[in-house]
Amino acid sequence: MSKLKMELAEALASIPTLNGGGQHGHIGLIIPEAEYILFSNNNERYEIFNNPGPYPAVVDATDTAMRERQVAEHKAEIKEYEMQLGASSWARKAIIEAIDDEWVSEIRNEHVGFNHLMPLDIIAHLETVGGTLDFRDVTDLQAELLTPWDQVEAPTTLFERQDKIEKQLIKAGIPAQTQLRLMTARTWFEQSGEFDLALERWDALPAAQKTFTSFRVMIQKEFAKHNKRDKQTAKGTGRGLANSITAAEEAEIQAMAMAEFVNAVTAQTNAQMEKMMEMFKEAMAAKPSGVSPNTTFTHPKCPHCSRRHPKPDDCWELEKNASKRPKNWKPVAERKKKSDDKGKDE
Repeated sequence: MSKLKMELAEALASIPTLNGGGQHGHIGLIIPEAEYILFSNNNERYEIFNNPGPYPAVVDATDTAMRERQVAEHKAEIKEYEMQLGASSWARKAIIEAIDDEWVSEIRNEHVGFNHLMPLDIIAHLETVGGTLDFRDVTDLQAELLTPWDQVEAPTTLFERQDKIEKQLIKAGIPAQTQLRLMTARTWFEQSGEFDLALERWDALPAAQKTFTSFRVMIQKEFAKHNKRDKQTAKGTGRGLANSITAAEEAEIQAMAMAEFVNAVTAQTNAQMEKMMEMFKEAMAAKPSGVSPNTTFTHPKCPHCSRRHPKPDDCWELEKNASKRPKNWKPVAERKKKSDDKGKDE
């Protein structure tokens, strides 16, 4: 599930929008509002737009300039709405295709399928019915967490993979095992025989400085140095170059490797975007009959903060919800004042 959400986030973040602060694309379609606000620009919420309709609701017929401005703004609203609609449709379809039917069958509507649900609703359902890890899952994850380093994988990749495993274990009630990870990693890198001097310096540090975080940084830097210098022949792992290569040959090899990496990333990104846009076009061209976009993708405007979110009664502007507010939350009046003051300064 975590991998699915990460892939969705990467794709949705690539679709530009000013909604939600303008920095994270349409990630707000798959992240709970309270969580999104914590990292959004100026604590902005990601809004689910209403269908603006075929024409502006109010048009000043007496003022040509004003009328043109209202029409232009309405066109921009339609464009933003349709982009969000397409992104939501793509994300919903991607989730359904990635999950076995048995996990989502109970939320399928016989008339409209899953079109009455937002991607976040489907994710919440899956996280609810998925249940917790059983003892076999925990045992397998523990074994994977402590699988020795193969001396090929970059330490950065190794540690990031372990981080993901540890997060799953924490969700299952198993506390973080930072000290165990430090001791095992220390053993693995010592057994490789390639980090002796670095480990000697590490052992000489004061106890307060010998944290897992500082160990990770040290090993990653040393690994990068080994790769760059290529002073040793790889010990049966396929890593490294013969000591006899020239500096020019080494530079050429590194340049070719970088070019391959860039080409691979570019190709993957282009393929992902092409697939997403194809699905978006299909969804827009074949909207199911009987489904009203106004009801499917709409949250009402909150009377307390004038933003759109699912439950106005849970609005953070209300004192009864003070305990739910994020630490960096600010009331509408304060944000508006700050915005007005900034405008005056400019």
